[in-house]
Amino acid sequence: MKNNYVRQLALPAIIALFGVSCSKDASQGNLEKITGAKAQIASSTPGIDSANISLNWAQGYQKIDGFGAFAGRVTPFFESPKRDSILDLLWGNSGLQLNMIRGEVLHTYPFNSSTGAVTIKPATVDIDVSPTAAAYTGLTADQKTHISQLWIMKSVKQRYSTPIAFASTWTPPLSMKTNTSVVSAKWFNGLNYSCCSSSFANYVAGFVKGYQNEGVSLYGVSPSNEPENVFSDWPASYWTAAHLGEFITNNLRPALNAQGLNGVKIISSENAAWGTANNFLSSMDKSNVDILAGHGYVEIGDLIVGTRGLNQNPSIWNYATGNKPVWVTEASDDAGTYDASMAMGLKLATSMHKFLAECNVNAYVYWLGMLAFQNNEALICTRSDGSLEFPKTYDVMGQFSRFVRPGYFRFAASVSNNGNLRVSAYKDPATGKFSVVVINTGSVPVNCAVALSGFAASSLTGYVTSAASTAHWAATTPVNANASGGFVVNVPASSVVTFTGTSTLQ
Repeated sequence: MKNNYVRQLALPAIIALFGVSCSKDASQGNLEKITGAKAQIASSTPGIDSANISLNWAQGYQKIDGFGAFAGRVTPFFESPKRDSILDLLWGNSGLQLNMIRGEVLHTYPFNSSTGAVTIKPATVDIDVSPTAAAYTGLTADQKTHISQLWIMKSVKQRYSTPIAFASTWTPPLSMKTNTSVVSAKWFNGLNYSCCSSSFANYVAGFVKGYQNEGVSLYGVSPSNEPENVFSDWPASYWTAAHLGEFITNNLRPALNAQGLNGVKIISSENAAWGTANNFLSSMDKSNVDILAGHGYVEIGDLIVGTRGLNQNPSIWNYATGNKPVWVTEASDDAGTYDASMAMGLKLATSMHKFLAECNVNAYVYWLGMLAFQNNEALICTRSDGSLEFPKTYDVMGQFSRFVRPGYFRFAASVSNNGNLRVSAYKDPATGKFSVVVINTGSVPVNCAVALSGFAASSLTGYVTSAASTAHWAATTPVNANASGGFVVNVPASSVVTFTGTSTLQ
């Protein structure tokens, strides 16, 4: 969670926590070169570049679990008069079609330590209460947060059958921390292991059970959020890798099982920097971790020199993941000045491409779905007049979430003769549907010759997000295959285009 949108860092601690720069594992190196003659294309029009794209159906990679967003900041979300439209715009068919939602194991719930019960909503107020009703306005700030999050999570699950809802824990209840008066992790403030490991595990399990009783079965839960962050003022808890692994194995997994929540997956460790997560997870007991997770912010070395925001060059983790799913559970641009332009959209596109096509992640979750003002940390913003604004990051997110569906597998895509293009491809083996996401960071359009290997398709349809586009994912005229079975497609300058088709030969 971000506070005042500033990451305050102390140099000695930064150096101690520095994540390695993970070079790409040679065994998972560049995509295999596709043999055979490639179609060539030469542009005769000044100001238009050319490129060759090769797609190889037979070379497969990771399964895609999906894309999502965090439900907070929940109170302004719940109180927004446009909240139903916002839900549609994020999780509905007319919007991003997200299939994941992230919530928070808030630290302020009433907890019965004897029974393990967590009260996740005010007992006398229905969650469908109007934000203007006296029953709601009379609640405390914490109670409003509780009911707001539950309403959002439950609405998303019920309206859109969103299959993956999960929650992360920023901090244990204050009574369970080493400094019981501080909500942050400053001065290494974290769980008091001498008294409270079992109690905290029961608290997390009680939260999951409480949501299940309300009809929201959580897919997974994380006991930590950015466990290395001992610098910021927002709610947080300091963990060492050893203690977090021990807690998950000895306390959390048994507590979940005792509540009949054996199928709920444990997610860890959600460090802010991808390289830090690599270091953290590589040295902890992961035997009871089901999903390996990190956040998509810049590396600590970048922070030292004053760079913040979306990680533009993450590296594949240099330890064996044991074939467990790998998720980016939070990412946004927290660098400051609001930028709704395609420049920011291309930063998100580059980050998503690098994580999916180079780091082999299975899921990508954006930080905030909406904000009641304008800021880079949200996919949907609110102008001063109350109207909604869609920065280009919203459209770029949709280039992946709308067309790269859960259950698709990434397959081999390579580009030659153009340094401004990034290409990744995804397929549904059951139906033959496929999507190819092409990112052009250059200032001129590119004509691309697309060669297919191991499959055939009769046509491709493109959906465009560019600086000039006004509609979300504007569809282009379908392009038919040429005599060689390939395609020639155009990718505008500074754009993201997803081409979709169906294989006729697998």
